[in-house]
Amino acid sequence: MKIVIVGNGPGGVELAKQLSEEHKVTIVERETVPYYTKPMLSHYVAGLAEEKSLFPYPIDWYEKKGIKLLLGTTAKRIDAEKKVLETDRGTLEYDVLVLATGAKPRALKIPGWERMYTLRTIEDAKRLKKAVEREKDLLIIGGGFIGLEIAGNLSKQGIKVKVVEKMTRLMGLDEELTERIKGELEKHGVEFYLGRDVERIENDVLVTDKEEIPARVILCSIGIVPEVSLAEESGLDVNRGILVDKTFRTSKPDVYAIGDCAEHEGIICGTAKAAMAHAKVLANTLKGIPDEYDFRFKSSYFKFGDFPIAIVGELTDRGEWIDSETKAFYRDEKIVGVVVLSDVRKAREWEERLRSTR
Repeated sequence: MKIVIVGNGPGGVELAKQLSEEHKVTIVERETVPYYTKPMLSHYVAGLAEEKSLFPYPIDWYEKKGIKLLLGTTAKRIDAEKKVLETDRGTLEYDVLVLATGAKPRALKIPGWERMYTLRTIEDAKRLKKAVEREKDLLIIGGGFIGLEIAGNLSKQGIKVKVVEKMTRLMGLDEELTERIKGELEKHGVEFYLGRDVERIENDVLVTDKEEIPARVILCSIGIVPEVSLAEESGLDVNRGILVDKTFRTSKPDVYAIGDCAEHEGIICGTAKAAMAHAKVLANTLKGIPDEYDFRFKSSYFKFGDFPIAIVGELTDRGEWIDSETKAFYRDEKIVGVVVLSDVRKAREWEERLRSTR
């Protein structure tokens, strides 16, 4: 079976690994470098990881695995009737096509927006690293997990970091958990400006609705926009992401979507861990093994500097601390989710327990 995967990120590479022994696998990737670990980009920017350590799979690894890798190649259109993918370097026939096109950073179009950096690719990371090393200063717009991870890593290295967030809470968590995260990062000197609307950038100042904040280097980290242009132009059903069922089937036969670009019942997962889990479920499906992905069950592990945090299961409006590091969330009298601070091993135990009781 000829399997063509568009995208060489965590989902695409994991799927190729799962299938290349039994099938003819081709990966189409518009970037010109092989797979790199995007969750490690903030470590690279902070000087905690060398560039070469970001690249676990050299070109010859693909060859040894029997995976054909087409770098610097842009997918242009899917002809689902003829089962052909058109690229800027020719056409590829497929039996199964998988879109693992990822996402791009969400833009904040305010006056002075062109001054802002983003962090999504290795080239983004190189530019940001150079600016941060020069200025020893970074203001991050966005209090999501990527922004907090960068804040934690850079502040450990003595960089002056400020975080500006529109909401009064971090990562959509409640006030208590927000205060715990804030407190841990403030120990390393991170300054927080929560509940601020960003208005414009003037010279070396970020202007919010409440104050002016000095900012020589500004990173915009306010979320992602799924990359759906190929799917949309090819007639697939899309919303924010490419619409899929629990086995990642799209609206076109033998076309699937996984990772950041996929959307199911309004949910976009948005982490490398989820993308790899998507790939494993899809691999089983393509092997004829019944499987499906539970989009409502979260399983996210982060580390903000020296502070690990895990979000597992479903978070409801009713949460209670069951020990100093674990906050459980209930539906009726049943625990359906937890947030675990510091002890990742405990989080993995909770994950097994919660999955087994769903």
